[in-house]
Amino acid sequence: MTDSQLIDSLKTDGQEGFVAIYRKFYKQLLFFILGYLKENRVAEEIVADVFVKVWERRSDFYTMENLKAFIYISAKNASLNVIRSERSKGIHESLTNYEDLLVDDRDVFSKMIHAELIHSIFIEVGKLPEKQREVFNMTYLEDKTVEEIAEELQMSPTAVYTNRSRAIHTIRTLLGTKNALTLLAFLSLVGEN
Repeated sequence: MTDSQLIDSLKTDGQEGFVAIYRKFYKQLLFFILGYLKENRVAEEIVADVFVKVWERRSDFYTMENLKAFIYISAKNASLNVIRSERSKGIHESLTNYEDLLVDDRDVFSKMIHAELIHSIFIEVGKLPEKQREVFNMTYLEDKTVEEIAEELQMSPTAVYTNRSRAIHTIRTLLGTKNALTLLAFLSLVGEN
């Protein structure tokens, strides 16, 4: 479906359009929220709440850009509300961790783009062979050491290094053929220059 068909389907109470929009934005929105919060469970609740609001206001959206802006602004506001709520309950982290979030609104656009780029990267990660994908995800999503991965996957540390290197090489090659911006986001994710 095209973007305009998705919006039309959403507006006419079509669950098909809603489900397609949910699938299109779920991962990138979750990643976007995790840029503010560090708890996956809370981030998933916010995503669910945002999509409930989308369903309730489905007749208000005329373009995909309009919908996208609503989704990201709602997610940002909900994330900041969680941060404020935790602070008022006495759960204090250093204010310097959050003051840029509360003051600087222009960073939201770059966070949206970053979330979408990371989503593109993980689409390519999903295409990797199983062991390479597992090693990549355990390394960069779960932040596990080579030894932990080797033990969990019952392979040698050398095999972990090999699978990780092959995964990075394959993704770098795939992304290099698509566009430079996504490749740069990938390189920043894996910490290589």
